[in-house]
Amino acid sequence: MSSFASARADNFYYPPEWEPIKPHINGFIFAVSYLFWGFLHCSCLQGGLNKFHGQHALRERARKIDQGILIIRFEMPFNIWCGGCESMIANGVQFNADKKQVGNYYSTKIWSFKMKSACCKHEIVIQTDPKNCGCLIISGAHSKDRRV
Repeated sequence: MSSFASARADNFYYPPEWEPIKPHINGFIFAVSYLFWGFLHCSCLQGGLNKFHGQHALRERARKIDQGILIIRFEMPFNIWCGGCESMIANGVQFNADKKQVGNYYSTKIWSFKMKSACCKHEIVIQTDPKNCGCLIISGAHSKDRRV
């Protein structure tokens, strides 16, 4: 196979217990048709491999998805000072953060990012500010403006 698309499609393991097609449901036989790729298509599929294994497609990033929280990689948009130990956290430092929608500004979503600082594990909360096209520090740190 010469294309990259075909190479990506070959790297899946299908366990022997997984049945992609169950044609008999309640005594009815559903129509099975071949797509041009050669795969079977049926209206009574068992589901994908993630559904078969009982996993979410985002795996560990989605462990708090029932609370509306997604774990993301957050990059600090500007220099801040930690509220716990007063050390500077520079622009561009990355954190694992909990991303949660906290409101709307007209039709634009307002997101809250909760993370722990690397220096003292103090919790920092930053929120998007679509009205002023920026970010606000809600708790756990302060910017240069408030430090003076």
